Amino acid sequence: MSFACECIRWLLFTFNLLFALLGLGLLAIGVVIHLHVTDVTDHLSDQISEAPAIALIVIGAIIFVIAFFGCCGAIRESHCMVITFAVFLLTILIVQVAIGVWAFLITKEVQSENGISGLDDTYRKVFSQYWADKSDRNAVDAIQSTLKCCGIESPNDFGKIGNSTIPWSCCGNSEGTACTDQSSIYQTGCVKLLSETLNQLYVIIGGVAIGVAAAELVGIIFALCLANSIRNDDRRGYRV
Repeated sequence: MSFACECIRWLLFTFNLLFALLGLGLLAIGVVIHLHVTDVTDHLSDQISEAPAIALIVIGAIIFVIAFFGCCGAIRESHCMVITFAVFLLTILIVQVAIGVWAFLITKEVQSENGISGLDDTYRKVFSQYWADKSDRNAVDAIQSTLKCCGIESPNDFGKIGNSTIPWSCCGNSEGTACTDQSSIYQTGCVKLLSETLNQLYVIIGGVAIGVAAAELVGIIFALCLANSIRNDDRRGYRV
């Protein structure tokens, strides 16, 4: 094997080791984001989509497998395996760019000109059923305890839905224990925080997906260069 081909082979091998770790990292980010939104998607499904997070989990797992395949192709100096690896990587790259664009578009849907979108109306409907529907109450409690917020715009919103009692989720008390200490009650409403949090999560998804896609492009270039070097060496009789 020529010196150039040998260098590219080890570069591709090293790249794929790092890429395998990157795939695991992508999978972990997808899991974390999925866990952050899964408590409320059943109630706010029109405004919150789990699809980008799930897509990151799937893509991360696939990237790990493909990176392992690329390592094998580089070590075995197989033209067929390296080309197959490049094709798979290109496919994943295209999908990830689509996920990144999709995630950025979702942030535009969640956020309107005044910073709050249809998420406002959806959350108001769920909040209005806080004392009447247990599933809606659980969703609101999950949001309030996680984001450390209370009500729609303030804790006073509970008085507008027939019961001025401030629930446990508004002050970090144990479940079922009402908030009686006014100084411990969260004063920020949940709609604004929810919108900002979702925007941040989807920006992270989009940025990570596009960033990893850029790294994949480097891997594709390495793979094609190695495949070309292997083929040329075969033609020149360097390899037996």
